[in-house]
Amino acid sequence: MDEGDNAKVDGSLWFHEFEHTGDLGIEVTAPTRAELFRRAALALASLMVEPESVRPTEERELTIEALNDSDFMHHLLGELLYLFVAEGFIWSDASVAEGDKTLNVVLRGERFEPNRHRFRGEIKAVTYHQLTVVGSPEEWRARIIFDI
Repeated sequence: MDEGDNAKVDGSLWFHEFEHTGDLGIEVTAPTRAELFRRAALALASLMVEPESVRPTEERELTIEALNDSDFMHHLLGELLYLFVAEGFIWSDASVAEGDKTLNVVLRGERFEPNRHRFRGEIKAVTYHQLTVVGSPEEWRARIIFDI
């Protein structure tokens, strides 16, 4: 995606990229906390690989533990990045269930195949720099910066 690209779910804007001094940032919006984490997971995947080429043929489950929402976001995206880099798994669908101090994440995707999947760009790390997760009864928002 080019800087300034947006992604939509059900016709509503939920994901926007912004440039940040040699890094890449995204802002994600959602109606609920669980949906915010789900959309952030999908946004990360779409930054790395063209999502239309990824078939949901396998499932992977993750349980993320943290003390606050910013840590949940950082740990979740860090684990997902590791899953892609170390195991070559890319996802095109996700679901998130909230537990007591946990997020239970189910990813649906497949093993990355360079001859079939269009690689969009390397992400080296999820940073804490300007990481925010804020919620209200009407909307949840997150701002995340990735080291590229």
